[in-house]
Amino acid sequence: MKNLLQLFLTLIILITAVGCNEDKEVISQVDIPAQFSVDIPTPISSNTGNLNGRTAGDGDGVIEGNEIYESVRYFIHLGESSAEILELTLKVGAALESQNVRSYTFLSDDDDREKRIEITENVTRGGETYAYEMIMVDTENSEQALQLLWNTSPVSGVAILQPYNIDRSDDEASENAFFRVDYTEDHAEYDAAMTISIAGVETVENGDIDNLKMFVGKKGDVVDVMGNSNHPNVVIIDEDYTGGRNYAFVGRGDESTDLGVIKLALPPSSTTTADVLTDFSVYAVLDTEIKKVADLDQNTIDDILAEALSPAYFNNDGFITSGPDNKPVSFSDSFVDLSGMNPFVPNDVKNLTIGFIQ
Repeated sequence: MKNLLQLFLTLIILITAVGCNEDKEVISQVDIPAQFSVDIPTPISSNTGNLNGRTAGDGDGVIEGNEIYESVRYFIHLGESSAEILELTLKVGAALESQNVRSYTFLSDDDDREKRIEITENVTRGGETYAYEMIMVDTENSEQALQLLWNTSPVSGVAILQPYNIDRSDDEASENAFFRVDYTEDHAEYDAAMTISIAGVETVENGDIDNLKMFVGKKGDVVDVMGNSNHPNVVIIDEDYTGGRNYAFVGRGDESTDLGVIKLALPPSSTTTADVLTDFSVYAVLDTEIKKVADLDQNTIDDILAEALSPAYFNNDGFITSGPDNKPVSFSDSFVDLSGMNPFVPNDVKNLTIGFIQ
């Protein structure tokens, strides 16, 4: 699938195309939201990780904390980047509004196919009424590429993107991949909140993601994150393991202190409860897998897993340490208290599907 940077550049090209096409229909002013995503603090969101969180380590026989937890920051960043891409589509709408047009048709420089963008007012989709809808369609086969639905007082809505119909020239594109963001500034507990969903991504390598679902809520400078990424082919230690796993996580980041905390579980993808943070904690899963492949006493295993405890603590440079007994003094008890937070049901994320709202 086209990486997010390439997709960003494609959408920038679409934005600059507005005003250069003669096929326009005049529209009254459209109220475009200034924001449609929640920024996640760097301590819990970073593109420096990798897909399965397994690196060579430093050779001391310990499974390093960053080997496990940096991947979670990567998955959170992947979700955040997807939301940013969808937020970028608002700029397409803003460009339309600046030209005072309802719709336009253009030939994409990427896949040499004709696309059409339209804005409609006062629509009902999926039983909900929205002030505006913006869609993009590949006109050669009438396949939809984008749907953005929003209200403005307060700001809320849904953005859905199918990258394949944005640019079909990408040979690695997954025809069934969808991104979705549900965003609101009218949440009972948060100043702003979003739920990010990714589904249908093709997977090949160990650790690859096919689906992801993540809730993000911001109140003041603090951002809470709860979510799952599904990895159908992942193998951590036990090479005989099959069936896939979720990286199921809850976390919190503070923009004012540049601190973050994450709890991580590794439940089988088929798990049908969201209550996974204890029974399938990183430590519990790795402990079980080590015992399956090696005859080691518990003290030795405990030494190997000394940094694979939960929760894990982060700053802008990444992983600091882990475990309730190792909490750095700069982390308050209330900040690291993630009780009441749960990821989604792993089996639901495994079977996640996304489509445009009719």
